Amino acid sequence: MPKPAVALAALALVLAAPRPAWVEEEAARDLARARQVERRLQALIERVRPAVVTISVEDDDAEGGPVRSGGSGVIVEADAEGAWALTNDHVTAGHDQVRVGLPDGRVFPGRVTGRDTTGDIALVRVLAPDLPAARLGDSEAARAGQPVVAMGNPFGLAGDDHEPAATLGVISAVSRFQGGEKVYGDALQVDAAVNPGNSGGPLFDLDGRVIGITGRISVRGGVRHNVGVGFAVPTHQVTIILDALKAGQEVHRGWLGVRFLSTTDGTPGALVREVVAGSPADLGGLRAGDRIVGVQGRPVDHPVRLQNRLSILPAGTEVGLRVVRQGRELEVKVRLGPRPEAP
Repeated sequence: MPKPAVALAALALVLAAPRPAWVEEEAARDLARARQVERRLQALIERVRPAVVTISVEDDDAEGGPVRSGGSGVIVEADAEGAWALTNDHVTAGHDQVRVGLPDGRVFPGRVTGRDTTGDIALVRVLAPDLPAARLGDSEAARAGQPVVAMGNPFGLAGDDHEPAATLGVISAVSRFQGGEKVYGDALQVDAAVNPGNSGGPLFDLDGRVIGITGRISVRGGVRHNVGVGFAVPTHQVTIILDALKAGQEVHRGWLGVRFLSTTDGTPGALVREVVAGSPADLGGLRAGDRIVGVQGRPVDHPVRLQNRLSILPAGTEVGLRVVRQGRELEVKVRLGPRPEAP
């Protein structure tokens, strides 16, 4: 018999041999644990699903007919009169009136009450009583490797029943910065599959709390589909501005007015290279050569961390900066101004 045939025959005998009882017991325990995780995940999705909504708007096409587009959202507060749903600003851009679809098939009119245009958040008021709501969680406690569930309406697959899809993944990184027309500062990077249509949908932790609003994906070759890298606006950005959005305000991102760089000797912090004349930093007393080592009571070990922390704060926020100046540590209070318009 050829040697390969002998080897295959021997392997077949090994596989056919009865396994010891302890191996069977361990395999049964592993399967039971896997089934338990599966049931918990299914229960989580079933619990939060009613608060996940579709958001749609109507535009006219080139021939004057209506074209419906949109994305996803999540109800985060509800009372006897109505509910508040979060979504992305780019989902509702150019529209104050939207349609909100619930997983039970009901559809209600909604009105955008406030926007954070640069931060890509919009708040929608739905006048329907006693709707289900999800809880906001602590996105600042999120860590890389933490399991998360993204829910929403990818590619409009929810259809007329508005049933959301769920994808499981992990947080790949925290404190990511994505610039551009929409600034995702201190964002959560996730590998859970999010695609066009997921925009505005919730990112849940395993306790069923919303820790982010998914809204941005990386693309390759100009094709807009999931490539394993998505970004979510963290809820600690949202909670700062939620009351303002409820009050019908348009939120503007804050501006400090400094140019900074990494320290050259390896010490932690952000070294102020230049202070823009007349800026909030100038009015607050910051100077070139200052080393910023803390913001809002949190340490700053690198300029990127300072950029991230400041980028989520709205104009008008008073910021406490811990500064090292000529070897002496001091506290500087600065009130952020509105971000200047690009020329």
